[in-house]
Amino acid sequence: MKIILLHGDDTKKSYERLTKFINEAKKRGWEIVNDKIEDTRSLFDLEKLIIIRDIKLVDEKSINLINKLAGTLVIYSEKRLSQNFLKILPNDAKIEKFELPILIWKFLDNFNIKLFHELLKTTTPEYLLAMISWKLKKNYLKNQNEKTASQIQELSEIDIKAKTTDSNLLDLLDLFLIKNYS
Repeated sequence: MKIILLHGDDTKKSYERLTKFINEAKKRGWEIVNDKIEDTRSLFDLEKLIIIRDIKLVDEKSINLINKLAGTLVIYSEKRLSQNFLKILPNDAKIEKFELPILIWKFLDNFNIKLFHELLKTTTPEYLLAMISWKLKKNYLKNQNEKTASQIQELSEIDIKAKTTDSNLLDLLDLFLIKNYS
């Protein structure tokens, strides 16, 4: 069986890659199996694309079974996987790693209007809104305080306003960053 691993922090790009595999399998008339490693042949002897999203299903025992099967296995993880996990994969497995650019991590460590506009050259405002929200939520879970809770509420209102009115998300995020981090 051909094994392909898609993993890393950049879930947008890794999911786009997974979608390409699924679409290609559909075009070719392959059977698509989700989150199940099965050793039975297809009813109509179709080629199989097995997609595993639950990484707990993949261990050394299942890899041994997988190697005996026909078809293609795509292991998809929204996180970067450890070297220990990568070692259990066969040497001929194709590993594709999707990492967010370092610039986004700098921005998330220190919200800054200049970095924000630099990121906008390669990223959408909607994605940056999601990343800012993710970071604030993470901070809030570590240290619950009123300021962070208020900022999360404000981002929620920005999201709603951008989707339900003629307000420009970019302008709203600019104002949020200037107000809270300048």
